[in-house]
Amino acid sequence: MDSFRRLGAAALAGLALSSGAFAQADWPMRPIRIVAPYAAGGAGDESARTIAEGLSKALGQPVVVDNKPGAGGVIGADIVAKSPADGYTLLAGANGTLINPLIHRKLPYAASDLVPVTGVSFSPSLIVADPTINVNTLAQLQVHAKADSKGIFFGTTGIGSTGHFSGEMIKAALGVPLTFVQYKGSGETAMALSSHQVQLLSDVPSVALVNLGKAGKVRMLAVASDKRMPQLPDVPTTAEAGYPSIRMIHWLGLFAPKGTPPAVLDKLNAAAQTFISSPAQRADMAARNTEPMLGNRAQFTAFVDSETARLGKMAKDLSMVAE
Repeated sequence: MDSFRRLGAAALAGLALSSGAFAQADWPMRPIRIVAPYAAGGAGDESARTIAEGLSKALGQPVVVDNKPGAGGVIGADIVAKSPADGYTLLAGANGTLINPLIHRKLPYAASDLVPVTGVSFSPSLIVADPTINVNTLAQLQVHAKADSKGIFFGTTGIGSTGHFSGEMIKAALGVPLTFVQYKGSGETAMALSSHQVQLLSDVPSVALVNLGKAGKVRMLAVASDKRMPQLPDVPTTAEAGYPSIRMIHWLGLFAPKGTPPAVLDKLNAAAQTFISSPAQRADMAARNTEPMLGNRAQFTAFVDSETARLGKMAKDLSMVAE
């Protein structure tokens, strides 16, 4: 009797394994949801919708974007972290995905609950200034900030935001005081700069922000990178300006719940990489002042780990805490 039970258990286990393998091979068999922890209409939402369209064409299933903004991205990340690990729910993550576990004392999920799948796009942060302070370079900004008794007000979208990290890097590299002012989004920070409420910010080089620069309504001082942007050939890098420690990029990537089968993750990565590396998509990204984030899962995971360590050290050194 025991031998029959053992044989039956083995058969059932084999059936379960073969069924799982079959399900993975046939994945996806229904629509996929990408949770975007951003408000509709912003740069993050736009990038999420672009990759959703590409994945849908490659995988032959609808891929829908579900906007879940709030709490600096925590709400959206929590939804995905607690979703079934079957490849049908993904997170359109960015710097906030890495930073939130570093600056929040308590989160409803662990950082390890989300695994990197693929990079999608990236662009260096663009440092811009209010023209009325009459600076054209970071060196001139340094001189002005040290001499201005009123100080420099720096616009951000909150503690631990990409712009906040850029500001802290600028503050340390130039050795100048900055007063951080928080706004709800990039649109508000750009408006605050153009209306002289703040004198400095560092943000994604959106078409809108770059157009403000080209129109002379803001001054584009540098890109926070060691490589110039093809779209802004006359704007120097922070490395060229003599401040290589100011290095910050805005990026978007896909994450999945921990435990998602590797075969499914690899299929997602391959589909995304094929899409973003196509000539048509490269041209579309260039028009939006961004670039494809190429690489397999291991390479994207290495990037995530490296940035988590780098930004984590900064957050710890600066005692960053989000309430």
